[in-house]
Amino acid sequence: MSVKRVPSFPVIGAPETWSELMLLAATIFLEAEGEPAEGKNAVGWVVNWRVDRRRQSLHQVVLSKDEKAWSDKEAFSCWLGENRRRAEARLVAADGAVSVVIDCWRAAAGALWRLLPDPTDGADHYLNEEVTKKLREGTLPAWFDSEKVTAKIGNHTFLQLEA
Repeated sequence: MSVKRVPSFPVIGAPETWSELMLLAATIFLEAEGEPAEGKNAVGWVVNWRVDRRRQSLHQVVLSKDEKAWSDKEAFSCWLGENRRRAEARLVAADGAVSVVIDCWRAAAGALWRLLPDPTDGADHYLNEEVTKKLREGTLPAWFDSEKVTAKIGNHTFLQLEA
């Protein structure tokens, strides 16, 4: 059975007004587009763990506007500053990537409603070590602690930093 139509990402309205499912699926697409399905699910679970541990809403966790917090250890840079315009353009262009979009919706629903198991073993942070080192002239952020790594999935390393 082939799927001919999947929900597209919204191109109007601010992400602050989207449903949790829509925001999570879009964030997974932006953060893990090239990752395997398990990696997309893992990003969804990172959001879950932050929501639970911080006792904040999904919108507060994902759309944090605290630049200082992001530079410290926030992972959802796709929504910050100039990245937000690029995010919106990428979401508009996502309609052509049907299988990737389906995986993002599936991962979002699976993580948000806890229908899929957590492949990160409780991780609340992640990064792509290779890309991060390139962007930071060979270094990783101060918050990175190899002893707190819980999983490596695709190109991402997952860590549990919050209790």
